[in-house]
Amino acid sequence: MTHDGNSPHDYQHTWLDNLVAYSLKGGLPILFFVLSFTLGAIALVYTPREEEPQIVVPMVDVIITAPGLSAKQVEKQVTLPLEKILSQITGVEHIYSRSNSGRAIVTLRYFVGEDRENALLNAYNKLYSNQDSIPATVSNWIIKPIEVDDVPTVVLGLWSDQPDRYSDFELRRFADEITTSLQQIEDTNQVSVVGGRARSINVFFNPQSMASRKTTTHEIIQAINSANQLHNAGILSVNNQSIILEAGDFIRTLKQLKSLVVNVIDGRPVYLQDVATITDGPAEVDNYSWVEFAAGHDLSKTYDQQYPMVTLAIAKKRGSNAVWLAENIHKHIEQLQQQLLPPEIHIEILRDYGKTADEKVSNLTSSLAFAIFTVVVFIAVFLGWRAALVVGLAIPICYGLTLMLDMAFGYTINRVTLFALILSLGLLVDDPITGIDNIERFMRKGTGDAQERIIQAIAEIRSALLMSTVTIILAFVPLAFITGMMGPYMAPMAFNVPIAVIISTLVAFMVTPWLASKALKPTQEEKTSEGLLTFYRKMIGPFISSRKKAWLLITLFIALFVITASLPVFQLVPLKLLPFDNKDEMQVLIDLPEGSTLEQTAAIAEKSALIAGRLPEVKAIASYVGQPSPIDFNGLVRQYFYRQAPHLGDLRLTLAPRQEREHKSHAVLLRLRKMLEPLNINGTSIKVVEVPPGPPVLSTVVVEIYGDPLTSYQKQRDAASVVMNRLKQEPFVVEIDSTVEAEQSRWRFQTDKEKAMLSDISTQDIALNLSIANQGHTAGYLNLEREANPLPITLRLAKDMRTRQNDLETLPLKGHANKQNQPLISLGELGDFIESTADKAIYHKDLKPVVYVTAELEGRTPVEVITSIKADLNNTDITPQDWQSRNFFNPGGGISWQIPDDISLVWDGEGEWDTTIRVFRDMGLAFAFALVGIFFVMRLQTGSTALSLIIMSSIPMTVIGIMPGFWMLNQFGERFIGNSPDPVLFTATAMIGMIALAGIVIRNGLILIEFIVQARNNGMALEEALLQAGAIRMRPVLLTAGTTLLGNLIITLDPVFSGLAIAIIFGILASTLFTLLVIPVVYYLVYSPVAEKI
Repeated sequence: MTHDGNSPHDYQHTWLDNLVAYSLKGGLPILFFVLSFTLGAIALVYTPREEEPQIVVPMVDVIITAPGLSAKQVEKQVTLPLEKILSQITGVEHIYSRSNSGRAIVTLRYFVGEDRENALLNAYNKLYSNQDSIPATVSNWIIKPIEVDDVPTVVLGLWSDQPDRYSDFELRRFADEITTSLQQIEDTNQVSVVGGRARSINVFFNPQSMASRKTTTHEIIQAINSANQLHNAGILSVNNQSIILEAGDFIRTLKQLKSLVVNVIDGRPVYLQDVATITDGPAEVDNYSWVEFAAGHDLSKTYDQQYPMVTLAIAKKRGSNAVWLAENIHKHIEQLQQQLLPPEIHIEILRDYGKTADEKVSNLTSSLAFAIFTVVVFIAVFLGWRAALVVGLAIPICYGLTLMLDMAFGYTINRVTLFALILSLGLLVDDPITGIDNIERFMRKGTGDAQERIIQAIAEIRSALLMSTVTIILAFVPLAFITGMMGPYMAPMAFNVPIAVIISTLVAFMVTPWLASKALKPTQEEKTSEGLLTFYRKMIGPFISSRKKAWLLITLFIALFVITASLPVFQLVPLKLLPFDNKDEMQVLIDLPEGSTLEQTAAIAEKSALIAGRLPEVKAIASYVGQPSPIDFNGLVRQYFYRQAPHLGDLRLTLAPRQEREHKSHAVLLRLRKMLEPLNINGTSIKVVEVPPGPPVLSTVVVEIYGDPLTSYQKQRDAASVVMNRLKQEPFVVEIDSTVEAEQSRWRFQTDKEKAMLSDISTQDIALNLSIANQGHTAGYLNLEREANPLPITLRLAKDMRTRQNDLETLPLKGHANKQNQPLISLGELGDFIESTADKAIYHKDLKPVVYVTAELEGRTPVEVITSIKADLNNTDITPQDWQSRNFFNPGGGISWQIPDDISLVWDGEGEWDTTIRVFRDMGLAFAFALVGIFFVMRLQTGSTALSLIIMSSIPMTVIGIMPGFWMLNQFGERFIGNSPDPVLFTATAMIGMIALAGIVIRNGLILIEFIVQARNNGMALEEALLQAGAIRMRPVLLTAGTTLLGNLIITLDPVFSGLAIAIIFGILASTLFTLLVIPVVYYLVYSPVAEKI
């Protein structure tokens, strides 16, 4: 189709031209405006907001109890058969297990995106349909789904400035009451209480008193159970009335419990208070939690101690708005503080994902508005305010309809959604810019009425715009097929960018012409064409007049491409999945050797909190010992909720808002890690964990250690030590740990079976009595109407008597006959305690025994560290090599190490390297698919393979700008935090920037080639056609580059998506030059022989 802008009456309208003509009447554009503004406003208000896209990773835990079995027996007899059954379930990606003495946990992790209800249902069906295959040694199992909605949205800490009056016991009682009230809030999911001692009726029995009164724990439990019952006995009809008949009564007071008859000896009753000390108060301490305020908090000067704390963790229902829920929770809490809580009890906000999500969305919305303003001003400078107004009005139409489609298809408003909109800004204004620029050109050069000029202007570029829109869709849609957890994380990008570009194309055809007809006036002035032609002739003229110079230019660009593409290979541009985020929270994990006491762990936690409090960025520190803190998504995937043991601790650090901090949270982490290093002694391991910017992994570096079928598990543990030692020698590899547990002492009561048999006492009786004495046993509940929770009656041996074998040996037992006058026998007479070492856990992954070694990195990427360490394995060359001088052609640090032949190491199983390989592989395949699709579209549009390849040749040349850009940024500024490197990383988001650039350069190249072909069809010589087309397209190409660059400048401020912005900014500079310079030169080289023949 040919339009020279001078003969409007010779041009016959198509149905698309008629559509443009209809839109010029104004009805359709006004409808677009009304719909987009209305629907966009509705979507902005009602679409749920969250900081990150929600990633659905269905997981199911099967917790099995098999009393009496060793860890090895549990593995062979319980875990492995169960894994075989569960591995048959469709959709399961991995099966993990941990086998301990008498217990196992098997975790099913399904593929991302699997339906969570079906996942749970399939696990239930498979287990219960194979119940006959479950070993008889299994006494119980629990199927427990792990839901992303279990992650608390709001976490509140209850503390008192008068801890003597309101201890953790009183705080727990207030928290229990608040829980019931919070559960009534709409969209509230699980509300849990963490920490504090619950109220309990403690029955501490005395073995000596029991022995003197010939009473056993079995008789005490039986007496409490028998007396603490109320039964419905039916209905009586008396005097024409129906009367409910009941029998029995509950124990309702402590006095009733104390006076309960538990035995009768020689006709005399034995009361419970005769053989036990009974108290009503807090349960025995099995955890600690407290809060303290650091220098960054307003309360730090007033309250400078540690204050007991009980935590309330509130989760939201699936699909609900975190912002609205958080606001409702805070309003409700304010009311409760006035109505329920005394003034001495305060509430500290430890987490508020609703607030952070709203702040992030608001900040990004402001950034988006600023980007729009900047782009419009930029267009106004070069095209005038009328043209800028036309383009500026097109932007809210595109965004309004895109947000509405987000809501309709179930997407939330989150950082990825908004960054997709910011990224698409440069793409969606390109169509209106191209349209308005061509309309202006026709207004200047054409004849006839304005409406006909506008129709012809749109017709001239319509085909190229449609095809370029298709190319952008082809570039971004494949991102939706990224596998793993990065798939749903990047899904908003794959959805929003194509949708925004499609709408912008519709706007360019149906709204921009109408706006142009109102804003622009016909004119015969030639403003800039001659000047641009002169400039462009000087720039490109020498290369299209000499084939030698043309080939020299192409060779230069090819050489630049090879050099810049090799920068990552020489590790001059570090590659990583995602950069570090800048969050307002941080976590410190404290692991003491197994067997450490609660008090020892608390002492280390206090020291760690004291050190963390010295950082000016830290506001508050919530400490948890013996129990896990409220989990986040990272902790959910890593299963931190199982960190419930005396030797485990957890600190939650609340940082000052990012606007008030000089350093990002990652810099704070690096400093804190150095400060905590002196505490890593005597087997203590302290890890500082930051919230990952995307999908979490077990650790940055994870080494899976497997053995041959006949290799012992101990040999795998020994190999783990070798791997750990090698990691310790690698620079900037920190927090090295493994799943190999420390030695832990075990007391086992060895029964003298002959004596036990003669006394009619079984080993089960002995084990039960020891369990009651040590762990306690809930014999029943005290029924009080005012209590929020049932009040347990806990039977147990006093704590000071549980720490000595001699006291345990005094436990009185009686044979099964339980005759009244049957003599008692003490536990010590039936055997002896034997000290040994406890079994260590055995781990499996996909039915294979495995040992994990984990590590974190400071300033280095997993690929370079793993490559270096693998290169040194069994390497005889021990020449030391500094880490900065290594590359992928010459890896290794010259530190030779060996492992046995029957041991194999997997480096890409669970760590970040595994996710990196998957994501870059999927993105590479998506990009390749996009290129193939783009080629076919170009071939369809141009009808020429040569022209298609010429247009697409600009895509790889974007590397010439991107890679040197990242390299250059690493040469300037402060790239160390303390002694740790802090480079600018080429990440997955930068890869998305490359994909976005493909659409941009294809669009510009396609329209440029269209203009060249049209000029040649009109009889223009090849060189003149190249010059004219380049001069005409130079302004819109430069405007597109400028708007894209300005739109992405704001993204550079975000720590996660800055890589995307950097790639686009440097890539657009190179691609713009290539579009205007190299594409015409390549066209000249390909077609000049043909032109000469003509």
